[in-house]
Amino acid sequence: MEELVAVIVPIQFGEQMYEHLRRKKALNKQYTPVRVNEELALPIYSTTPPEFSTDIPYRIEKIMFEHSPPSLNPHQQIEAVVRRYISTDMEHIIELIPTKWERLDDLILFPKEAFTQPIWDDIIEDTFDFFTQIADVLQARRIGRQHPIANDTIRSSQMELLLGDSGWVEVKDNGLYYGFDACKVMYSSGNVTERHRMGALDVKEEIIVDAFAGIGYYSLPLLIHGKAAHVHACELNPESIKALQWAAQKNEVSQSITIHKGDNQTTLPALNRVADRVLLGLLPSSEAAWNLAVLALKEQGGSMHIHMNVEEEHIEEWTRDTIQTCLNYAREDGRDWYCSHQHLEKVKWYAPRVRHVVLDVSFSSSNSAS
Repeated sequence: MEELVAVIVPIQFGEQMYEHLRRKKALNKQYTPVRVNEELALPIYSTTPPEFSTDIPYRIEKIMFEHSPPSLNPHQQIEAVVRRYISTDMEHIIELIPTKWERLDDLILFPKEAFTQPIWDDIIEDTFDFFTQIADVLQARRIGRQHPIANDTIRSSQMELLLGDSGWVEVKDNGLYYGFDACKVMYSSGNVTERHRMGALDVKEEIIVDAFAGIGYYSLPLLIHGKAAHVHACELNPESIKALQWAAQKNEVSQSITIHKGDNQTTLPALNRVADRVLLGLLPSSEAAWNLAVLALKEQGGSMHIHMNVEEEHIEEWTRDTIQTCLNYAREDGRDWYCSHQHLEKVKWYAPRVRHVVLDVSFSSSNSAS
């Protein structure tokens, strides 16, 4: 149950108001309308309902709604929409309908190949009408299509908005709020297990340096659930910085995050010897920042979480080489360290035979060894 703003009308006008709100994209179809005596309460997205040109009486109140039951087969519902546009001799088109998608807030994000085959240009004359119907059956308000991540230094999102005016979405995960423009910032739902794993670590009173902070995927769980003392967040992408600032305020931890804007090759040297833990969450490789990350750890050592895409058969070799490389960086700086702990987390398959892995490694000073 959730309390939402509702348009409440006499029951005899319920269907008429429902259709009006649906056409205006004001109806929140993620929740089920509620009958209260001789009235019908319809959940809406905003506090101000669209203008209604008839004399239907209505009022605005907040009431409790239940989530609508999920569609038994949303793919079949999309198929039903497509069939309105094709003739009986075009059955092969049905095989081109996407079978998977991602939901971000009220935005449905289709894969990059969805509806891109030339035949769709012949079928869909009115794209607004077509994608509005798709949004309706999926109980969404916006439709997007993912493109490959841009080959730039900030790995920009290249999502194409097919229906809607804005790419801004707000997502709640593991009790935390994230907000970002999906047209400009990459968000990976596939990393949810790693975000939750970070949130489960006991980092009470630690100082965290996040070398590739993004929108706070990993540092926010460490700060809020793990009870870290402070996060130094290094980020180059201005859009990610906006998103991180929004999330810090929304989660009420702005005072516990310092955002260092710009290339971490410039910002990390200023964080020399301040961190108990450093996050290196960049794919396909964070290696360019390993040296500065080692130097950011306190004199007596600390922990690093090193993300990398590695071929499955080379994971053990990569783990050994990575630890040795970091130890060499430490020794070059006059630090006599040894590896006191290591753990390899296999997050997901990134490509055939290639894993997204995270190496958790802790270093300690030989002088403090018992």
